[in-house]
Amino acid sequence: MLLFVRYIVAAVIPVSIMAITENALAENTAHESTDNPVMTLPESARNGSAIQLTPIDIIGATPEPVSAPNTSILEGRSLRLRQSDTLGQTLHEELGISNASFGPGVGIPVIRGLTGSRVRILQNGIGTHDATSLSPDHALALDTLFAHEIKILRGPEIVRYGGNAIGGIVDISDGRIPERRVKKTVSGTIESRYDTNANGTHSAFTLNTGKDQLAFNLGGFFRDRNDIRIPGKAIDETFATQQLGLTEITNVSGKIPNTDNTAMGGFTGISWLGNQAMAGMSVSHTDNRYGIPRGSHHLDPNHLDGLETILPRLDDLTGFEDIFGPQALFPNVRVNMRQTRYDFKSEWYEPIRGIDSVSFRYGLVDYGHTELEGGTPFTRFKNDVGEGRLEIQQSALRNLTGTYGVQWIDRKFSALGVETFVPKTKQLSLGFYTTQTYTRDNWSLQGGVRFEHSRANPEASELRLRGSALPPVSLPGSLDYQAVSASATAQWNPRRDVTATLTFNHGERPPDIQELFAFGPHLSTRSFEIGNVQLKNETVNMADLSFEWKTERLSARINGYYNRTDDFIYLRNTGLVYEVDNEVIRQRCVSAAECVSVFAYGQRSAEFIGYESRIDATLYQLPYGNLLLSLFSDYVRGRFVNGDRDDVPRMPPLRYGAELGFGNPIWNTTLRFTRAEAQRHPGQNETPTNSYHLLTASADYQLKTHQWGDLWLFAKGYNLLNEEIRNSVSFLRNFAPEPGRSFIFGVRATF
Repeated sequence: MLLFVRYIVAAVIPVSIMAITENALAENTAHESTDNPVMTLPESARNGSAIQLTPIDIIGATPEPVSAPNTSILEGRSLRLRQSDTLGQTLHEELGISNASFGPGVGIPVIRGLTGSRVRILQNGIGTHDATSLSPDHALALDTLFAHEIKILRGPEIVRYGGNAIGGIVDISDGRIPERRVKKTVSGTIESRYDTNANGTHSAFTLNTGKDQLAFNLGGFFRDRNDIRIPGKAIDETFATQQLGLTEITNVSGKIPNTDNTAMGGFTGISWLGNQAMAGMSVSHTDNRYGIPRGSHHLDPNHLDGLETILPRLDDLTGFEDIFGPQALFPNVRVNMRQTRYDFKSEWYEPIRGIDSVSFRYGLVDYGHTELEGGTPFTRFKNDVGEGRLEIQQSALRNLTGTYGVQWIDRKFSALGVETFVPKTKQLSLGFYTTQTYTRDNWSLQGGVRFEHSRANPEASELRLRGSALPPVSLPGSLDYQAVSASATAQWNPRRDVTATLTFNHGERPPDIQELFAFGPHLSTRSFEIGNVQLKNETVNMADLSFEWKTERLSARINGYYNRTDDFIYLRNTGLVYEVDNEVIRQRCVSAAECVSVFAYGQRSAEFIGYESRIDATLYQLPYGNLLLSLFSDYVRGRFVNGDRDDVPRMPPLRYGAELGFGNPIWNTTLRFTRAEAQRHPGQNETPTNSYHLLTASADYQLKTHQWGDLWLFAKGYNLLNEEIRNSVSFLRNFAPEPGRSFIFGVRATF
């Protein structure tokens, strides 16, 4: 609350700090020196005369910042201990987040059951623009060891990022563009880790230097691991028997072949840092080569829907016997990925009164990966994207702060090869948005709105399969979509230690390129995908209510949410098969070893309901450290609201557990136990997963070397019970369980 107070000083003041500061500096500059600054009092002060001061209007005091609703930030020691090979594995302990693994080389965050085109992954505020939104087998083109901070947004701020953020935002800040003047001539970090599971190594370094207004950054990483080790068998034999009726299969124990991974990359950045402005850029490159475990989908003879009008129905269907045959686990499907990225950033601080900053960001991404079968290139994915953002931060009005911005994306995408999986397509999107926050007393009101236009232009006029009996599919010259998103949040602090927040979000997501134009085989996922040019905008309406209580030794947070998504876009199993060699779609496989499942994009309304809760307590404050206890739980259930109200596929299960920690700022130990219940609502044509217990532990020690820097030593143990974990959000849960017991040892040096 602003206070208007007028101070009029009319008394005799022998010595005034303001007079010394202003008059002495102005009249006695000659008496100053760098080593021994001397200030001489003005004559009036030495004689004890009265000093008439100019009246000062104190406009007000800046209130304490209000915590952003539905926002969590991972940084510092907690982030460094959780950093892993993939982003999904790094974040899987966060409430409401799961890891959609596709073997150890791929891990994508699942936020409240949503992923892919509904969750935007950002790198320093600009999208990663790899191929993760297209298919679950595609890895992110970034390395987590560079991250200084990872921010997860699920509140009103998501309207800044468009329809592809309706499920949430994950923004990784790695400081590759310098934003601060260097304090030391040379500084940096070196980190190296070793994982006993698969003999994995992961190393990275950063180097910072500069002088005066120029700053330079340099960084690089290398990651390598063999096939992952598992406690049991790769293929779930119960699944093979019950779902497909197969009793004799070829299986392996102790490891999953073709899950090795090698990646390397680096970046360099330069910035000019002025008093009121900055401008910088960076160039980065990433190479990642990883294997894909065999098998991702299966046929269910009891579920055939979607393409009955294309081919006549047959009664005798076969499953994918080839994935259980002698060549089932032969390492022949691999992905070679590379990305070159150029980032630009400039910012102008307080150009005029009421405008806090004007910022500009632009990213230019050249991404591509090749999928190989048996060493032969099969499909080539290409994604050339330019994304820009111009924002103005304002505080011109009393108690009101906000952002005005414009964002644009220019994208050229294709997936070509033996068959055209997705034709060359140009996609343009333009969005205008504003978010505003009004604070008064113990209330904070936040709101935002975004208007977005998107256009997709396929270069092909039709999609045709060579040798197929199917007629060609005609494509429109262009598809245009208009989307409006809005959000509103009311946050109330009845006491300093209590916060209640109510959030409403409305979002519209235009269909993505593969959802519209996919038409061809995708061997990495063992599928044939068919897009749908009749798809409409996906519309989300969500309500979220949360309570938070914080005291010196106890904090608690719980929130519940309901998400109704109209025209939810999903990939359904049609029950048909595609013969790769003969290039035909059939109801029955002539040669089972050459068949893949046919999946088609459709729309149905769906609802998601869930909660997240956590309690943190300081049990004892001891001379050598504090004993901490955390209790946590999260859950989400997704169902279609029309038809037979079946389940949305691949939802995470109910999780709950406890974490016990003991330590201080120098050293720390943690033991964490998580119980995940069985997922008995797997979705149509999907299989349930069993419950599991996950026990992890960590210990770290920070050694101060004063003049030269710090040395940080750490060790982690994962899946200490060595349980077989089938991840319900993974497409490969029946063929590739999560890694078994592993120990990670690492060292990090800062200088």
